[in-house]
Amino acid sequence: MKQLKIAFRNFKKKPAFTIITFSGFMVGIMASLLIYLWVHNELSYDKFHDDYSRIYRVLTLTKKADKIVKTPGSYRALAQTFKKDYPQIEYATYISYSSETSPLQLEGSDHKIEAEMSWSGGDFFKIFTGFSFIEGNAETAFSDPANIVISETIAHKLFGRETALGKTIVSDKYGKRIYKIGGVVNIPSNSTLSFDYMLSDKNSNVSYTANMWNFWSDKPYNRTYIKLAENAVIDEPFLTRISNQVSRYSRLTDKLMFQPLADIHLYSDYDRNRLDQNMSSIKYVWLFSGLSLLILFMAIFNFSVLSVARASERTTEIGIKKVNGAGKAHFIQQFIGESVLQTFAATVLGFILLWLLLPAFNQFTGKNIHLIFSYQLVFNLLLLILGTGILAGLYPSFVLSSLNPNRILQKGSVTGSPKRILKILVTTQFVLAIAFVSATTVFIKQINFIQKRDTGINHDNIVVVPTGLWYGNGAFKDELMRNPNILGVSASVYAPIDFKWLSSFPLNQMGRTDSLHASLFWVDEDFAKTYNLQIVKGHFLDMDFSAYWKEWQKSNSNKNNNDAPTVSFPVVINEKAEEALGIDDPIGQRLGNYVIVGVVKDFNFRTAYHSIEPIILTNDPQNIMTMNIKISPYNKAETLKYIRDTYRKYKGNREFSYQFFDDMLTEEYQQEIFMKNISMLFTILAIVISALGILGISMFSIERRTKEIGIRKVNGATISEVLILLNTGFIKWIAVAFLVATPIAWYAMHKWLVNFAYQTPVSWWIFALAGLLALGIALLTVSFQSWKAATKNPIESLRYE
Repeated sequence: MKQLKIAFRNFKKKPAFTIITFSGFMVGIMASLLIYLWVHNELSYDKFHDDYSRIYRVLTLTKKADKIVKTPGSYRALAQTFKKDYPQIEYATYISYSSETSPLQLEGSDHKIEAEMSWSGGDFFKIFTGFSFIEGNAETAFSDPANIVISETIAHKLFGRETALGKTIVSDKYGKRIYKIGGVVNIPSNSTLSFDYMLSDKNSNVSYTANMWNFWSDKPYNRTYIKLAENAVIDEPFLTRISNQVSRYSRLTDKLMFQPLADIHLYSDYDRNRLDQNMSSIKYVWLFSGLSLLILFMAIFNFSVLSVARASERTTEIGIKKVNGAGKAHFIQQFIGESVLQTFAATVLGFILLWLLLPAFNQFTGKNIHLIFSYQLVFNLLLLILGTGILAGLYPSFVLSSLNPNRILQKGSVTGSPKRILKILVTTQFVLAIAFVSATTVFIKQINFIQKRDTGINHDNIVVVPTGLWYGNGAFKDELMRNPNILGVSASVYAPIDFKWLSSFPLNQMGRTDSLHASLFWVDEDFAKTYNLQIVKGHFLDMDFSAYWKEWQKSNSNKNNNDAPTVSFPVVINEKAEEALGIDDPIGQRLGNYVIVGVVKDFNFRTAYHSIEPIILTNDPQNIMTMNIKISPYNKAETLKYIRDTYRKYKGNREFSYQFFDDMLTEEYQQEIFMKNISMLFTILAIVISALGILGISMFSIERRTKEIGIRKVNGATISEVLILLNTGFIKWIAVAFLVATPIAWYAMHKWLVNFAYQTPVSWWIFALAGLLALGIALLTVSFQSWKAATKNPIESLRYE
């Protein structure tokens, strides 16, 4: 209570100084709490399942060319072999996804949505107990093989707030199928595994699908999981044997390894595809944890040093108490007590500020973080208050408690005040501020670079419409092209944004024993025109829908005919593929059943993380699931309405949805955009805390030099000379901060840019801009106090001398 009275008395004595010190402290604590919530959310992924530490996902290691490729895809047959062969494994399951979304609607209703079908074995909900049933339960969900389980999101889209359990829905996947809803599950947002609707692998539809593909194939669309038995012994023989599980049951040479469920979100080091949801990296957790500690350090340092700087205001109090017998322990207890009280108040206000700003933070960073009170949160807040309060008060308490009472009472002030500490404070804070500004500028520059750079294709104003498998789309394309605002239409498997379907093409027909490893990308004959691909040799694909089927029928009849005619599907390769072939003119060369008819200039069909790789473009109506429609930049709303109406005319059984190519590209860089946004936030916080710190220091420093300024003015010093005198010291400190921060920021940004195949240059002006910004903020902050001191009547400063 005594510390509270003293703190209140000090606030009344110097309210402006106290508010400045306290505000920086509060902002630092608020920022730390914000990052704490984000880090806590990042570390919570997939941990809501019971015994999550015993759950693992199977990863596959496949040898392709001269390297080993790690993928999360696996074979459906593995789950049943695991349970049969290894007593250490309590449960094993898989989940298989369809290659596309399909219409789903309530029976007897016109309302339909797009949803992705998946199917799994009976152990799925025994392993993933964290998927809680809102309706139904795990035991009865698949009691009837015709039952399905849907996610809560799909239930809301189909039924709103009505009950879904027991109702029947219709799916057009593999023909019209009717399913009964056996359960509705909640899939938490911090899950790396999700589904729209799930069938039991005993369902007749799944049996039909299983007959189409062997259980030792179709790896990319399957994920396998195991749950170890309690106290299972995992030794080297077990790991070696299970690594070779694929070759024990098939002719495949793939190896297996296991990834803990809780590691998937932050520790996945493989090429990802559309099934890999909610992925991040542990390096961002470490990075932002470190940044939040730096921000908190700046706030604590501010508070500590400014408290010591105010020693001259409390010297009489300290001297009198020491003369009356107060020992060092008394002052340490007093000052740390005051610090803890102020930390408590700053934490409470910072917490309120956090609660108010959290929705804006979520929108700014694209996250969905909630403030949920728990015993752990309260405990951590108490630790923060005690730890920060003691740390912030420790230095002032030792400095102030060691003052000599005779010296204090004789001179009335503390000579030799901690000028060196003040210099360190200003320099350190502006090192961080300059580094933050430099890093944020590079983030923004790199994001703009990868979004606007020339990728070899013109994707401006291209509307991407998912259609599902669509063999005969010619009439739809023709009708769209009648609209003058539609400049081109092309069909493809997916949009060329982050596509990789690596295949091997034997080169024996060229007299070679090796193979060409390239991505196979399915497009129609209008793809080059729609995306403005440059043809450098030959011509683009000229095989239309009917010509393809004639060739396909020929290839089918050839299977049992040794004297069959040669099958020729035309393909176009890029320059990288031509380079890999190592021949001057590849036109007319054969790759199995494919014949090269053209070469296009290299273009990016993956994100900026990857350099351009060999790709082969070919027409295959059996893999067409997307329409790419190039529209005029004018009258977009009317053009989109025309596309929607035309789509419904030809594909009325499916829901119409679309995205602009540029928006899809932006989604691919969500992690980088998050980095940019949160770095901007940290930069603002660092600048605010630095400005508050330098404002407090300037107030203290100028107040201590009031007498000096009065004497100089009496002796003829002008206002400008006084301003230069007071500002020069701060400019020197900023210059030192710039020299320290520049190499640190350059090195950090260089390490980050290594992740990209295409990088923006880290120009000198980035660091010059950061230094000038820091200098400008410092001068604006200090000059206000300097001007007040320089224009003050010297008589007021010297009247008591």
